[in-house]
Amino acid sequence: SLMFSAAVTAIPNFIIMTRLNMVDTYWAIIIPACGSSLGLFLMKQFMEQMVPDVLIEAAQIDGAGGMRIFLQIVMPIVKPAWFTLIIFSFRDLWNNTGGIFIFNEKLKTLPYALSNIMAGGLSRTGASAAVSLIMIVPPVLVFILSQSQVLETMSTSGIKD
Repeated sequence: SLMFSAAVTAIPNFIIMTRLNMVDTYWAIIIPACGSSLGLFLMKQFMEQMVPDVLIEAAQIDGAGGMRIFLQIVMPIVKPAWFTLIIFSFRDLWNNTGGIFIFNEKLKTLPYALSNIMAGGLSRTGASAAVSLIMIVPPVLVFILSQSQVLETMSTSGIKD
């Protein structure tokens, strides 16, 4: 799915969201992002690299079930990758205009409003700068709050046993 652009999958996504009655809701933007191929690939690679098989085998010998192993052993180890994925997903969702799923003007997103303001030309330069500043603040805050976890991901990426 990394091979196809969003334009190729737009019609199938619209048909699915229409059948699920999610058109004109924010869920039409959020739910497809939860199954993004980048997120699945990132988590798979991180788990293969950072979670040793011996640790899982030791937990199984100690009598832990699959869910307990996943929640109490694997998830704390992959927490840095989750924060990295949260930053990427938030950035993509924050910049999404929702153009093919949201038709109601009351539900339009900030990037859509910014594009309309910028279409006003030079007379709307101040307003477009203000909206741009408002759009920059939440992604920067998300990054600042999760920065230590992201840096932890990068610090362990070059370590080999």
